[in-house]
Amino acid sequence: MDPIDTSLRTVDKHLEANPDDASAWNAKGVFHAQKRDFGEALRSFDRALQLDPNLASAHTNRGRVLLALGPEKANDALRSFDSALKLTPNDVQIMHDKASALHALGRIDEELECFRQISELAQNEWGVWVRIGDIELELGHFEPAIKSYDTALGLKDDLAPTYVRRAIAFGMLERWKEAITSAETATKLEPDNAEAWLIRGDVNLKAGKHKSAMKALKKASELDPEDASVENTMGMVAYRDGKLQDAIKHLRRAIIRKKKYPTAIRNLGLVLMELEDWAEAAKAFESYTSYVKNDPDMFDAKATAYARMDDFCPAVEAWERARKLYKKAGNDVEAERVTALGRAARINCNRQTKAAKEQRDQEKSQRRFSDRHDLRKKKERRKR
Repeated sequence: MDPIDTSLRTVDKHLEANPDDASAWNAKGVFHAQKRDFGEALRSFDRALQLDPNLASAHTNRGRVLLALGPEKANDALRSFDSALKLTPNDVQIMHDKASALHALGRIDEELECFRQISELAQNEWGVWVRIGDIELELGHFEPAIKSYDTALGLKDDLAPTYVRRAIAFGMLERWKEAITSAETATKLEPDNAEAWLIRGDVNLKAGKHKSAMKALKKASELDPEDASVENTMGMVAYRDGKLQDAIKHLRRAIIRKKKYPTAIRNLGLVLMELEDWAEAAKAFESYTSYVKNDPDMFDAKATAYARMDDFCPAVEAWERARKLYKKAGNDVEAERVTALGRAARINCNRQTKAAKEQRDQEKSQRRFSDRHDLRKKKERRKR
């Protein structure tokens, strides 16, 4: 028999004789949760709390089950964890549970504060400092993130992913030498870590070390041939080296590997513009703006590509979209610039529309004349 079923039978037998034992109901809930019978688990925890509202473990276990049911239950889970912490304020494990609920709710600032409280109680827990660094990195607090990663690495110095994220933080501050060193350490610790090689390539690219960047990216591609971001970054290395055709090959490969990849699509469009391949550039920007609808620069680029093909009507639409986005961002100078371009394009669009209509009318008239001519011929043949 399953050991959990055996345990459930034992606790049920105990509860028959002791129906008001809150701890037993809590234990029963834990066994049901282990069997993933969450409904019965919650009913057991609720019964335990009816009998003893101050049973912190029942509040905690209830919260864990709610969190296991999905993010839509995270608010209820958070309330359970808060109830448990009122009873046992310095319980580090419950604080971890609370942080998980806050993460599920996307309340990142509160999650950060929760982990800071944990770090005061468990200063030597390296995982806490890593998570603090990750949150600070996500929030754009790069200096604090580096300090948190340094603390984690001081406690455990073989954390390759932490060196990777610290390299990213250094890169965001344009501290390239430290970024490269951190990324190199990650690849030495985990030579088969494709992400580490990708970041090593990325920071070398941004530091202007294109040869080192491409070498690292080739290694990343060997380790993970399906990673579209590697091909995208290789495309940007080739672009910086002036190898535009190579850049296009890499960027197209990135898009094959990941069809909905706006960054690679945007980069492809920009490289195609440099080659003055306006038709392909316009296609790229059409694709990009179908995914990213709030980038005024790319609507401006799309309009430019259409205008260079003398296709002014879609250019008008794109420049108008760019104008609204620039205006919304408070960039009045750019808004005025694209307004002027849009106005000139509108004049040409109207001319093209008028010319196209005249052409259609002329073709329609010719068809009518041809139809009448054919009809006369048919009548003449009938008379014969």
